[in-house]
Amino acid sequence: METTVSHPSPTTQVQAIADLTGYEDAATLRWQQACVQAANTLTALPNGRYVTVRMERMRQGLELAQRGAVTLSEDGEQLSAVVRSGTTLYQIDMRLLTCTCADYLKHLQACKHLIGAEVHLGALGLVAPVPLSAVEEPTAPEPAPSAAQEPRAACPTAATWPTSEAPASMNVQLKIGTMQLMYTARDTNDRDLQDRMTRLLPWLAEVMAACEANYEARKQAEDKAKAAPSMPPERTLDEQIAAAVQAAMQAQTAASRDGASQHASTEAHAERTAATHDKDPGWCPTHQVSMRWHEGNARGPGWFSHQLADGSYCKGKGK
Repeated sequence: METTVSHPSPTTQVQAIADLTGYEDAATLRWQQACVQAANTLTALPNGRYVTVRMERMRQGLELAQRGAVTLSEDGEQLSAVVRSGTTLYQIDMRLLTCTCADYLKHLQACKHLIGAEVHLGALGLVAPVPLSAVEEPTAPEPAPSAAQEPRAACPTAATWPTSEAPASMNVQLKIGTMQLMYTARDTNDRDLQDRMTRLLPWLAEVMAACEANYEARKQAEDKAKAAPSMPPERTLDEQIAAAVQAAMQAQTAASRDGASQHASTEAHAERTAATHDKDPGWCPTHQVSMRWHEGNARGPGWFSHQLADGSYCKGKGK
């Protein structure tokens, strides 16, 4: 496989030594710079392949390429790569731009392994050749590392890759009844974020209490409404008129029935009374009243009578 750059990628052993000791030789520095340049090309406006990819994902892919996690292999005309992430190896198809990781299989979008392989290819000049004149050094023999050698200036690494993701963030989930609230806070470091959240917790507690009180009040109102007897549906005007007519007819029928019953009761009472006083000489059957006894005199014996409304007297015989 031919390449347009004048240096190979560092071996896995060299990368491991650099990670453990913090020392990076000139070849490692050049490789890291080439990876940064390739990542810049992939995200450059307007035609960069990964312009729309989240910068955090680009940073992860750049880190994989910089630390030598990508291994290229060639099978006929199909270019492929293997990316080591942790203890797992992922197969990359560079022609179809696919990966065997769960992230790619779920979203069918560029994952960090695929991005890392593309950055690796770009750093080798195999994809979108990158001008490396600014970062290349003379090919003169390099002195052997020694303990007295001065450390070189720091080069761009994945840690300094620009990203829109906050370095520190915290999510607080609040559940009130069937409702869930999410509060997210972000900051530049964990310590400042912890201080902010410590000050915010009392306020969040007040919000929680107010929401719970509101929820409880609404729940009680709903329970009270459910327990209250349901009102009958409002009747139409025709239904109201029909009901009023029916009620009037029922009242008239009841009144007639009561009148007839009362009349019959009066007649029956009169008959019972007449039968009771039929042989009573002090009872006036004509006016249905009791008469007063008057003692007799020389002109005749005593008699029963009662005074009428016109001042006259009746002796029980209609006189």
